[in-house]
Amino acid sequence: MRILVIGAGMIGSIYGWALSDCGHDVVHLVRRGRATALRDSLTVDMLDLRKGRKRHFHGVYKLAATESLSPADGVELVIVPEHYALAETLEEVVPAAGDTEFLLLTQNWRGTAEVDPILPRTRYVYRYAKAGGAFSAGTLVAALKAVDIGPPEGEPSTLAAKVAAPFGSAGIPTRLHSDMLHYLWVQYAVTGGPWAALVQAESFDALFSDRAAASAALTAARECLEVVRQRGVDLAGYPDTKPFLGNSGLRRQVYGWIMRWMFRHDECIKRCSAHALGDPVEVATFYDDLIATGHDLGVAMPVMESYAEGIGRFAAGWGRAQPCTGCD
Repeated sequence: MRILVIGAGMIGSIYGWALSDCGHDVVHLVRRGRATALRDSLTVDMLDLRKGRKRHFHGVYKLAATESLSPADGVELVIVPEHYALAETLEEVVPAAGDTEFLLLTQNWRGTAEVDPILPRTRYVYRYAKAGGAFSAGTLVAALKAVDIGPPEGEPSTLAAKVAAPFGSAGIPTRLHSDMLHYLWVQYAVTGGPWAALVQAESFDALFSDRAAASAALTAARECLEVVRQRGVDLAGYPDTKPFLGNSGLRRQVYGWIMRWMFRHDECIKRCSAHALGDPVEVATFYDDLIATGHDLGVAMPVMESYAEGIGRFAAGWGRAQPCTGCD
């Protein structure tokens, strides 16, 4: 399959590498002037959790890059790993892509209102990446585990199954979801709360060596999940929420211990979480979205609000400029 990935950022490069490695024709659309910089390929240090694969891959991804797109290119699937400027990216790419279908990798906290006028729902599905990492000294240090795909609302569609096919051919475990938008909101909450706690603590070690701070991280996630519940999501249908719900002191203590152990010893989780302290725009965006929606819905969020100063300091220290469209 001929697949176009928008940008050559962390997530796009992880899946581009995996899809290219199994024989798909993958090309990355990058901003003008960047294709030359990528011609020497990308060094990859990957924790690969696919069955039958070498667990630790060290090598290069011979990334193919282009700075232009037209319907004549014959692209069969466009993957858009964009969170900050999705509408702007789609406005640029959709007319140049012809009638092809799109896989949107975005948390899309604000719903589909900005997407639907640009791209009909018959042509796109959402994806949640169970992968992550960071660039370190020119090397992509990352982990690849799975992927979740589904339509924004309703049961898994024929399009979702079609889009999932190339990932299955690459040996990437793929789960089809109904009401994918609700699933994305749940992930937004269980990520955004602990991220705020991490920024406050300033390091993973500081966060998980302090039981009170680790417990507060669980409470922050619970507050964020209440926002999701107030948006109409039935949390009982999402097992990922269990560690954060309930008031039992013993239960919270046990889950706090499990979280500390996982973040200290689980290499996949450590790699997937590594970018949090290096991406203030994403962390601050999650925080601002959750707090604003919580206020609108009348949800009390005292723990999350206590992190405001730390988030502000973190964002100010790195700058809050929005990344350019198509950079990632």
